[in-house]
Amino acid sequence: MAPYGGLVVAESADEALRNDLDQSGVKWAVLGDSLRKEAETAWRRVYGHAFLGRPRLRHGVRAEHEYLQQRCDHYYIVPFSTGVPGLPVHVLGQAIAAYECHGPLIDLGLFCNAEFFVAPPDFTWTMVHTHENHGFGGPYFIRVDWIL
Repeated sequence: MAPYGGLVVAESADEALRNDLDQSGVKWAVLGDSLRKEAETAWRRVYGHAFLGRPRLRHGVRAEHEYLQQRCDHYYIVPFSTGVPGLPVHVLGQAIAAYECHGPLIDLGLFCNAEFFVAPPDFTWTMVHTHENHGFGGPYFIRVDWIL
């Protein structure tokens, strides 16, 4: 929260995310709309139906632990534009922009009011945050080799 003329003004989720990335030494760039759509389309080709049935995945605290163990210094943070079959993703609006990041993975659990995924460019794994984080099982971590 930032002071403004004696009032306290809450920063947006996007501003908070950018601040967290900056403070963690992550270099980031906003993905334009066409690149955001391209990244989400690629993600859906790999993971779009991976959460139906009883998939092998980690959720909750185990997902957070698995995610933070990944050796990764290049990744995307992309908000969903529509729901995901098998997950409690209900997009009501875009709370954050899409980002391409270079640097360490950071804990993004505070941004659970946004529906988004994190994944490296090769989509070998993904972390999904939903508004239901820790309420109905999320967040969710899954590797592509667990669904093949």
